[in-house]
Amino acid sequence: MLAQRLLDAGAVPGNSEQDAQHIAIATVHGVNYLVSWNHKHIVNKNKREHINHVCQAAGFQPITICTPLEVMEDIQMKETPEKHPEFDPETYTDPILEECYRIKAEISAKYDSLDEYYAYLKAGEEEDKRNGLKYVSYFDPSKHTPPEKSDDEA
Repeated sequence: MLAQRLLDAGAVPGNSEQDAQHIAIATVHGVNYLVSWNHKHIVNKNKREHINHVCQAAGFQPITICTPLEVMEDIQMKETPEKHPEFDPETYTDPILEECYRIKAEISAKYDSLDEYYAYLKAGEEEDKRNGLKYVSYFDPSKHTPPEKSDDEA
């Protein structure tokens, strides 16, 4: 089982079986992108390389493990007129990008700042804990800064 190999090799910590299962399922099924905010066990650069090495050693094609921002950038870079002359940026839409943009617009319309959005998520987490649900998050907003706005956006 690939998930167990990932755990045994230390590519994913032994106490993170669900992370190993997510990676294994995506890899075995040939998913193009595994998108996560889990910087500790999944999208960490060193972990990505170790994960893909273990998957390759087990006979599987490595997958692209990335954050939502990285997948949007990756898709946009692939869709340039130079690489695809038939590509028309005025009419082309990628379903993954469209979903990411829709979610981003929805969040932006509902919350005035990232801090407000994080406070909403934290309140939901606390409510879940009060209801007896276990919730684990490895994302620490204090370690991430929002991208700087360009002069055009300011």
